[in-house]
Amino acid sequence: MILKNKKLLLLGGSRNMREILDVAHEMGALVGVTDWYDSKRSPMKTMADESFDISIEDYDSMLDIIKSHSYDGIFTGFTDSYLLPYAEICKRSGLPCYGKPEQFEILTNKSSYKDLFRQYGVPALPDYREADIDRNFSAYPLLLKPDKGSGGKGLIQINDYTEYRAALSACQENNCHDYLIEPYIEERQEMTAFFLFLDGEIYLSGTANRFLSQAQGDKIALPVLYSMPSSYDAAFREKTAPPMMEMFKDLELQDGILFAQCIVLDNIPLVYDIGYRTTGTLEYKLQESLYGFNPLKIMVYHSLTGENPLPDYKFIDENIRQNQRYGFNVTILGKAGTISSIEGAAEILALPQVIDCVFKMLPAETIRASMIGTLGQIIARIFFTTDSIAEAIEVLEEIYQLIHVYDQKGEDMILHRFSPELLREEYSKRDWS
Repeated sequence: MILKNKKLLLLGGSRNMREILDVAHEMGALVGVTDWYDSKRSPMKTMADESFDISIEDYDSMLDIIKSHSYDGIFTGFTDSYLLPYAEICKRSGLPCYGKPEQFEILTNKSSYKDLFRQYGVPALPDYREADIDRNFSAYPLLLKPDKGSGGKGLIQINDYTEYRAALSACQENNCHDYLIEPYIEERQEMTAFFLFLDGEIYLSGTANRFLSQAQGDKIALPVLYSMPSSYDAAFREKTAPPMMEMFKDLELQDGILFAQCIVLDNIPLVYDIGYRTTGTLEYKLQESLYGFNPLKIMVYHSLTGENPLPDYKFIDENIRQNQRYGFNVTILGKAGTISSIEGAAEILALPQVIDCVFKMLPAETIRASMIGTLGQIIARIFFTTDSIAEAIEVLEEIYQLIHVYDQKGEDMILHRFSPELLREEYSKRDWS
């Protein structure tokens, strides 16, 4: 997958975009970055081969950049709001795009894809209409979810009718006039499934348990650990994947990746959120180590050539079926405050099982009150693989001993550490292979 002398323009320069930038550089491409933020908010501008202070919705200027600087492809990721501008720029410039505007419209709108779930029989959480909720309604707590948005932003937990009315008012003040109302299940087991689309072929490219932190008052719990494959892998493949794949086929998804987050009730994975884009989970790091393919490299190659790098990916299903190893993503969440120092990264990277340690925040950066309950609380993600759950428990304990994040008062900023022994419990209580 060599892309020497190719030029890729990234839409958005957030720290997450370093993943795409590094992969493109590794594959030999030159990389430009554009958005209308300065380099403090878009730090990838300082790492790219060239950068521009042009809004991605300034289409005329974007086309001028692409033409005058001879870009071969465009790419973006990690946030729903960039997908439609990305598709529009690709359309106007004639450059490859992994999805169509109408597909992005549907798959970034919670009500739209929830309607599709009902149509295709995809197991999903129930939802309520406004007319269902009055002073006599008793099925609290609820979660109000704006149709647009990602990263946990805009979600409101509702515990009674007074809070419900207040949540509606707050939502309307923030112009989120369209929203879903679903049950809020505080004590829950979650999993995430990952799909890969290659020339119209659909692959279930991995599953992972999604372990959550303790709730933060009325804010939603956040992930602290992903483990691949999920202990609910068989249940997802049997009960949830078939109608989803039928839906994807009818949507004519040709290329790209998609994640589906689920709550598992009575051993049935119920989908509650999806994203047709790269995600901060960075699951491709584990997929490459465990299964021998890297979806991000495939997408970068497609963005610059309009093709997939290999003609046959039939090995994906076989590699996943034969895999006997485990992959983990340790998510370090921070409390509100300003980071003074982060310790232990070099020692963690020296562990033989560790693949990578990716920091989303650095010293002197602040977790503000407005970020509580969103993925903005993530300080770092640490990736490792093992041959057994017992080995994973040992590595996880060592990581927690090594990693330290301190605020300006010298106090520990790490919000929640996962109990490693819960891994043994989760993978021993059912036949998941």
